[in-house]
Amino acid sequence: MRLRLPYYPAIILQLAVPLLLLWLARFAFSFYNADALGNPSFGRVLALSFTGLKFDLCAWAWFNAPFILLRFLPFEFVNRKGYRIVANTLYFISNLLLLLPALADIPFFRYNGSHLRWTSISTIFTDPNIHGILLSFTKDYWGAYAVGVLLVIILWWAAFRITPSPLPWLRRDILQAFLLRLLVFIVAGASTFICIRGHLGPGRPLSIGDAIWGTSEAPQLNIVLNTPFCIIRTLHNDNRVEQFNFFPPEKLAALHSSLHTGSPATSGKKRNIVVLTIESGSAIWVDSINPVAGDTLRGLMPFLDSLATKSVVFPRAYTTGVRSIEGITAIFGGVPTFNDMILMTSPYYANTFDAPASLLADKGYSSRFYFGGNKGSFNIDQTLKTFGFEKVVSREDYGNDNDFDGAWGIWDHKMGEFAARDISSLPQPFIAGWFTLNPHGPFDVPSDWNTDGYKAKDNMRRTVEYEDRAIRHFFEVAKGEPWYDNTLFLIIGDHGSRDLRGTVYDSPAILPRITMMLYSPDGSLSPAIISDRSVAQYDIPSTLLTLAGYPDKYVSLGENVLSENHPGYALMFIKGAYRVCGTRYAVSLSPDLRKIEGVYDINSDYEMKDNLSRYDAVEVKRMIDWARAFMQDYSTRLNGNTLSYKK
Repeated sequence: MRLRLPYYPAIILQLAVPLLLLWLARFAFSFYNADALGNPSFGRVLALSFTGLKFDLCAWAWFNAPFILLRFLPFEFVNRKGYRIVANTLYFISNLLLLLPALADIPFFRYNGSHLRWTSISTIFTDPNIHGILLSFTKDYWGAYAVGVLLVIILWWAAFRITPSPLPWLRRDILQAFLLRLLVFIVAGASTFICIRGHLGPGRPLSIGDAIWGTSEAPQLNIVLNTPFCIIRTLHNDNRVEQFNFFPPEKLAALHSSLHTGSPATSGKKRNIVVLTIESGSAIWVDSINPVAGDTLRGLMPFLDSLATKSVVFPRAYTTGVRSIEGITAIFGGVPTFNDMILMTSPYYANTFDAPASLLADKGYSSRFYFGGNKGSFNIDQTLKTFGFEKVVSREDYGNDNDFDGAWGIWDHKMGEFAARDISSLPQPFIAGWFTLNPHGPFDVPSDWNTDGYKAKDNMRRTVEYEDRAIRHFFEVAKGEPWYDNTLFLIIGDHGSRDLRGTVYDSPAILPRITMMLYSPDGSLSPAIISDRSVAQYDIPSTLLTLAGYPDKYVSLGENVLSENHPGYALMFIKGAYRVCGTRYAVSLSPDLRKIEGVYDINSDYEMKDNLSRYDAVEVKRMIDWARAFMQDYSTRLNGNTLSYKK
């Protein structure tokens, strides 16, 4: 289907094809993720799509500027065949790079909570098995892959089958022809430059934050924006945290203090600590803390249910974000990474942190972390080394790829057994961690695994049942090891389950809730259900240091979850807005923390649709003041590298 046109109309048509495809991708994105974007009507999406056109033009111009330069040059050699092939190949490659991230982000948005940024892209490709991971998603997202193939075909056609007729070189009027082409070249270049800047006249170029002028509804900012624009605008973004200044020092110290005085040193034997972090470890999987009333999703994790009866359980435990690396950073370093910041790709990667593994090393603790994924994957092992772990055991260290799941790493039942036995080689006392992998797409269960008695029919829930049995196996092996009885276990989720789209479990009040329980085989921690406070992952370091009897001063943004001094609130960044949760309300705040975007009854309004007009104003003000104080302390210490008492 070759299409021959005059030179300039042909080039303009070539350029129009990717712009139109990028614009249309917004509709697919909006309707696939409708529930996460507030269920906008078609008319609303259409209106926002025209608002977002300048963001599309900006991204399109960035990726097509080299092609525009090559094809609008006012010289005769633009007609040569070899030159055209080079220009069209460049067009094909650059527009694939423009459109494929926009396509991939349609299903991936639910995992990230925002459009992909450069940090997200660079982190994803840290895993050396990225090709295997991408292939593993073909089963669940075959439609996206099919559209990707169609996209390649369309771009190939636009690049090599739209054929411009050669520009005539007027022998009698060479100067006139050259000047005319030069004028076209100048107009094309100026137009491209204006598109890249996003506007005419002085001022800074179009930025991600300018999407706020298109809509005041935080989730729908993502309809105005597009993925390639967000990637471009974060290429040189150093992910520096905005400095908040709400209170003078005295008021700040009264509202929130991250300086801890330490605990009385224990005279007895120091206890070991094992932190078991469950991939997609939502609270909904454990019956005793499942917040959904009348729920039928029961009995999938019977071992954790039985362990909960012997543990201190926190039904109101929250993740700080939606990605594993965010959870890992908060749990083991006490550093929440709000918005799109990833610690190891930010300016703060060399900061000093008072993390439990690092501080307890000075008190004679050894440390080791078990992660069955690939070395370097998602910056997880670098992060844990930063927080003081002496060694991170990866898939390569495990050393037997017969137990590789084909996508993420070593099967959890195998890695758990390996970890339980290998921990015995550590000198006591120790702090150890194990991060599971398998409750994650593509949701496979080992082919030789006994699934007798499984209740679930779908793959995702069957993976949850498998995970419970893998954890049971870990504990069965650990019970036979010499360190078991003198060990404190923390079981916690890295984030909620993001794969129950369209159900109550995907609602804003349920999605961030995670499993959190403390268990001591020797009975030193009496079983309890602590539901009078909301707690967060960043509270874990202070909790572990207190339970370990760490005697010195240290800095940690969170508070011991067992302490009566705990503020009772949890702060997170979800879908473009900060949210502070208590036991009665969830308060949504704008990114600058100055505007209340909504107050919701967190116990009955799971969907967070009923923005309360009447509420306890004193309690809500207390929640907001605490959140602002937390963020002021957080931003001051992170930017000033004072998240360590020694610093």
